Amino acid sequence: MNILQFNVRLAEGGAAGVALDLHQRALRQGLSSTFVYGYGKGGKKSVSHDRYPQVVKQTARLTSVANLALFRLFNRDLFGNLNNLYRQVTRLDGPVVLHFHVMHSYWLNLADVVNFCERVKGHKNDVTFIWTLHDHWSVTGRCAFLDGCEGWKSGCQKCPTLNNYPPVKVDRAHQLVDEKRHLFRQMLALGCRFISPSQHVADAFNSLYGAGRCQIINNGIDVATEAILAELTPIKASATRPKIAVVAHDLRYDGKTNQQLVRDIIALGDKVEIHTFGKFSPFTGDNVVNHGFLTDKRQLMSALNPLDALLFSSRVDNYPLILCEALSIGVPVIATHSDAAKEVLEKSGGHTVDEREVLTLVQQPKAQIAQAIFGTTLERFSARSRQAYSGQQMLEEYVSFYQSL
Repeated sequence: MNILQFNVRLAEGGAAGVALDLHQRALRQGLSSTFVYGYGKGGKKSVSHDRYPQVVKQTARLTSVANLALFRLFNRDLFGNLNNLYRQVTRLDGPVVLHFHVMHSYWLNLADVVNFCERVKGHKNDVTFIWTLHDHWSVTGRCAFLDGCEGWKSGCQKCPTLNNYPPVKVDRAHQLVDEKRHLFRQMLALGCRFISPSQHVADAFNSLYGAGRCQIINNGIDVATEAILAELTPIKASATRPKIAVVAHDLRYDGKTNQQLVRDIIALGDKVEIHTFGKFSPFTGDNVVNHGFLTDKRQLMSALNPLDALLFSSRVDNYPLILCEALSIGVPVIATHSDAAKEVLEKSGGHTVDEREVLTLVQQPKAQIAQAIFGTTLERFSARSRQAYSGQQMLEEYVSFYQSL
């Protein structure tokens, strides 16, 4: 079996983490695997490119730059295709699995991707297509994240915001949504099997394209994180005031971080200490420690390990790996209500809370937070969480899925 993983980025973002982990685990099990990504920062080769075997930067820098510049007017990626891989794919011996992840974000023209798949299938019958949906892009005219919007259910008639990712200057989603959905139906006609790590994404997809069209395989922590976890000694509680983590790539984005809620916690003063991890932190105060964006996973996990809890207030995530990672090292998660947080926390016996409860919980030590949210001792919560988010289990489910096809 030959497996090719496709994702817009190599090592940045949750979807990349899942795709890269599947790639590395497949190689470890002796399977033939290649990771194909669009581009790195600035359209260049990823800074992580040389760290991993069998990875391919697929698109020219000019293509991604042009798509970025024109997307704000056209609401779609005008350029980019997979044609330079056609000969490689069709000449592989034995069955081939093309496993797509995030294919948008200034990388590829969707119609050209579908055309490529049709040509490959016509030339090589033992090719199978799998597409893991890490966001809601497949059901909307433009947006990857719903952020509470229900407009996709009525054809994206009028977008309530032009700033939702990916942002635009002119709203054309209503003009594009029918053709986009037609292209996804063409992929279904080719036998493409859709998977999502989250139930709510699968439900949205199935409501449009048919019951049972999208199945569930939850995300798990990656091999690098598992190695780090094996070396970390869980720390029961901080010696002084509770220390609460806030993690996001860009801390200014309110969709990922409820800024008012964080400021309300900061206003508690000496009762709590906030530790932020991410770029562009807008938070300051005597009880705030801004660590910046930590690219090294070991450094991030080591910094989170002694903290009392992770605060999660995102409205736009779908099955956030940072929650799996924090829970796996025994750090309780205090999460406000969202489909994503509810789904992840329930897997280890936890629940989400409202904002008023957050202000009470952040003043408590780690063991009390674990008891309040997960209904058990810190030790039992840690053991349960370590097992619940196993990356090996994720790989076994995917490989079983590949083989069943």
